Order: sequence, then C-alpha cells, then structure tokens
Amino acid sequence: MKLVKSHYLADGKLYNHGQETTLIQVEAPEDYETLLHNIFSTGYYDRTYFESHSGLRDDRKVPHFWAMAQMLRTLRPRAVLDVGCGRGDVLSLLEPHGVRVTGIDFSEDVRSAAWPNVREHYLAGDFAERCQELAREGRRFDTLCAFDIWEHLLPRRLHEYISALVSVASEDALFVFVVPAFGTDRVFGEQFPLEVEENRARFDAREPFAFLCAERLEPPIPASGHLIWAHTQWWERQFAQHGLERLTDVERRLHAVFDLLFPHSVRSFYVFCRDPRAVQPRTRHLLPGPALIHRARLLQFMAEDIRARRITLSGEGRELLRKTASTLAPVPVKRAWRTLRGFVRKG
Repeated sequence: MKLVKSHYLADGKLYNHGQETTLIQVEAPEDYETLLHNIFSTGYYDRTYFESHSGLRDDRKVPHFWAMAQMLRTLRPRAVLDVGCGRGDVLSLLEPHGVRVTGIDFSEDVRSAAWPNVREHYLAGDFAERCQELAREGRRFDTLCAFDIWEHLLPRRLHEYISALVSVASEDALFVFVVPAFGTDRVFGEQFPLEVEENRARFDAREPFAFLCAERLEPPIPASGHLIWAHTQWWERQFAQHGLERLTDVERRLHAVFDLLFPHSVRSFYVFCRDPRAVQPRTRHLLPGPALIHRARLLQFMAEDIRARRITLSGEGRELLRKTASTLAPVPVKRAWRTLRGFVRKG
C-alpha cells in the first residue's frame, strides 16, 4: 500500500472538480486488512462519524431517512431487518405502523443513541454473526435493508455477508440496498461519476478500484471508511451470484416519487428479490397513478408524523417539505401548507 497524489477529474467528484487529492493505492489483498485495522483502532466509527457522514443530530430524524421509511412502507413490510442501521432512524419510523423491526450495527457508540422505541430490537456486533444467530432461531424477514454498508466490508468477506443476509429472508422477501455505485446505471443513472484517472482501467473493466480517496493519512483511512469502490454493474453481479434478481420496474416507479426527497447518494438504490412471483402481491399495485398523487400522500404522512411527534423538522426538513409541496398543483399546495405549517417547528 502506498499514498499517491492525484487530481479529481473535471467531470468527476461533484464538489471538488480539478482539486488535488491523495489516493491510497491498494497493492495486495492484505492492504484491506490494514485499512480496516486503521479504521477500528482509531475509533473512526464513533458518534462523530455518524454525525458528519450520516447527518445524525440530537433528537431529529434525518429527513431522507424519513423518506426512506415512507418508501419502504409502500412495499408493505411485515418484518424488517436493517443491517448497519445506525441509531435506527428508519426503523423507529416504521415501528409505530405495526412493522416488526430489528436492527444490527457494529458501533457500540451509536447504539447508545438508538431511538427508545427500537432499542430492545437493536443487536450490536458483526452482522454476519448476528444473522447466523437469527437464522438458527428460525427468524425470517420479508424486507431486508442495507443502506451504505456493503462498501465498508472487507472484499474477501463480501459474499459471506450477502449469504448471511439471504439466509434470514422469507420466500417473499424484498431486498433494498443503497450502494455508492459508480458509472451510469440502467435505472438510476449516474450518481457517482468516475473521480480519478487512476481508476479508469478498473472502471472500464467493471472491477473494484485499486485507488481509494484518502480521508486521513496517519494512519491511512479511505474516504467514509469505504473499502470497496466499484461500478454499478459489478455490484449487481455480486448480488446476482446469490440468486437475487433485480426488480427494475419496481425501482423506476419508486424513483418517480421519491428521488425528489433523496440526496444523490441515496438515489443509487436497488430492489432485489429471490422469486418475482412470490413478491407480486407486494408490488403488483405499487404506486398506481401519477407520482404527484403520491407526493401529496407523503405530505399527509409527514403531517401525521409531526403531529405524533415522531419527527421534528429542522431547516433541512422544512426544505424537503417545501420541495415536495412545490411539485403539486396550486390547490393541493395551499391545502398542504395549511395542514402542515402549524406543525413545523423551528430549530
């Protein structure tokens, strides 16, 4: 492993065009082991990490996690497992609606900040080991979520973790994954362009990158703790090896409604299943009608959650609300604002 100087491509990283950066060049498989050791030995995944990288703040839900919870609700979940759940924002918003929730995260530090209504459903530790325990107990889940977790894993153990998650899935299970996948995807387009020239050969070959952007240098730690950076087609192939079939039509219908509420990083989501016929009752009538109608329903859901004090809107949350309302026809906009403005708290 060595450190090399480079520059972001002009059409690459969204906010660092042409700026100099330091790359970690991975020269051997054991380099990943060293990087993971650096991450854990320095306490990189402490509460500060979740505040700076995931937007966790005091007693407010992260707005796009609220939107993700609403998207999951459209999939009619009964039992949800969220691996890498952080403090459980998504789970805590699903639980009041009768969904059985379970979360797994390896960070003991963030576990102390878990929302009260999901704390007893929170498992700490290695999620492959926890999934194996759940499987031995006969636990099965119909909705399995992994939001920005796969890229943090050791490449040599990736398939072990995917297999562990699949082992606790019901026959009609839906898998919803968010992955910072590079390149142009056939559904969600290009959310993460190629950033540095050094990775172009691997990018074109659809193989994991050998150069990782560095966030810290002493010791070297890759940006956001990501060990696997790869093209979207590579990621899709990895999940397909475990019998997971991508539901592109379902994804497109979800994107039409929810992309407005997601930052670009969350728009790179996938929906998989093992048996398309088994999941038809959950997807056949998914989001019928124009997207605008469903955005109006989202405003109603947001009003309900604000009224029940499940969420408190920060400045970011109010902007999300404004963007959602602005897509609607004038009359629904006025009605929505009359309903909601009394519940919007400043903070």
